[in-house]
Amino acid sequence: MGNVPVPFRTRKPRKILKHAKRKEILESKFEDVDEKPIDTQHLLISTLLPCAVKAFIEECEREVTALCGRRYERGFENSRWGTQEGSIVLANQRIAIEKPRVRKKSGDEVQLQTYEDFQDPRPFDQAVFTEGLKRVSQRDYKKGVAKIANSFGLQKSTVSKRWINATAKKLEELQERDLQPMDIRAVFIDGKRFRKHGVIIALGVASDGRKFVLGIFQADTENSSSCLELINDLERRGLPSSGLLFIVDGGSGLNKALNEKYRCNDRENRTAIRIRCHVHKWRNIEKALGDGSHRALGAFWAIRDARDMAEAKVLSDRLESVLRNVNRSALDSYLEAKEDLLAIHELKLSNNLKRFFSTTNAIESLNSMIEEDMRRVKLWRDSEHFQRWLATYCLASEKRMRRIRGHASVAALWVRLRTLTERQDQIDSREEVA
Repeated sequence: MGNVPVPFRTRKPRKILKHAKRKEILESKFEDVDEKPIDTQHLLISTLLPCAVKAFIEECEREVTALCGRRYERGFENSRWGTQEGSIVLANQRIAIEKPRVRKKSGDEVQLQTYEDFQDPRPFDQAVFTEGLKRVSQRDYKKGVAKIANSFGLQKSTVSKRWINATAKKLEELQERDLQPMDIRAVFIDGKRFRKHGVIIALGVASDGRKFVLGIFQADTENSSSCLELINDLERRGLPSSGLLFIVDGGSGLNKALNEKYRCNDRENRTAIRIRCHVHKWRNIEKALGDGSHRALGAFWAIRDARDMAEAKVLSDRLESVLRNVNRSALDSYLEAKEDLLAIHELKLSNNLKRFFSTTNAIESLNSMIEEDMRRVKLWRDSEHFQRWLATYCLASEKRMRRIRGHASVAALWVRLRTLTERQDQIDSREEVA
């Protein structure tokens, strides 16, 4: 027989695998060979949970044996008493199980320590709270919590209760924490509106340059009585009663409250310094000037950047002359805030601190972060619901805020503030005591 030719067989082409990118790995986005998405969290927990539940049952059995002895063994004070339906928390999931029961000869129930340890819901509460901070809607909680089995008890009501408990603690923490250890030197106060709910927020700057959300007060408008309520509450919790620097946007209600509380308009008897936001005041002047605002722009900001009070007053006179010729209404707007705008030079601040304390950008940034975090909530059921969420995201935003530039000079600000806000008789009295 001759050689029989072997038919040519084509090799099946190798399938090119898609390489996971770094961003996809960090976000747990993987695909199998068929390019179908892999739920890595689901896969991992589904693989590990049966082993974890088995280990839990074995640990319970060991504890029961230690209390009652082996089955049918006599001479122990306790005895087995069947099983009872219960649940434990594993991998942030609540799992339905049957737990063994043990009773004393007197009939009293013996609590199994192993079962008590696995009943602790705090890891689950923290998981729900963390997902809430990631802006997972309470209606879409399953996107953030692994879907394992129906018996785990992950109903919407369960998640909601956990979130309510966690946020209620945050509200209490914000409204009751001691302010005295923070060593606050300056306070920003501003009003913010979230749909139909209005609130006044206070942001403090400590001597080491860190920022803290001091408190909130719900009010429809930024009126003087509401601002006073907030300030009095802050003082009750440890905010100094004098020697503070307040930075405000110029709202009439807040200015009235500061005048009543600290007599900011009375240079001889004031107990706090008030600085008006230069950005807000310039916007008011710019609206009045219209197309002619360029003639006053440079002169206005030169006042803030002046080297000292003497130079600032010269530049202020120059700006007044320009505004008097261009627009009398713009001049009146400037004169209304003149003393508060010049007050920043009384503090003899460094350039970094002068720029920081001349605007309300710090609290405006805080308001923006809170608004971004809370934008998914479409309906507030009541005031308590609103304040729980607000307090939660106030504290979350606090951790994202950086120290201010030039914070090493903030400690020296306290000495200057006390010099400007204490009368001579108070200074003499303090020196005598020392």
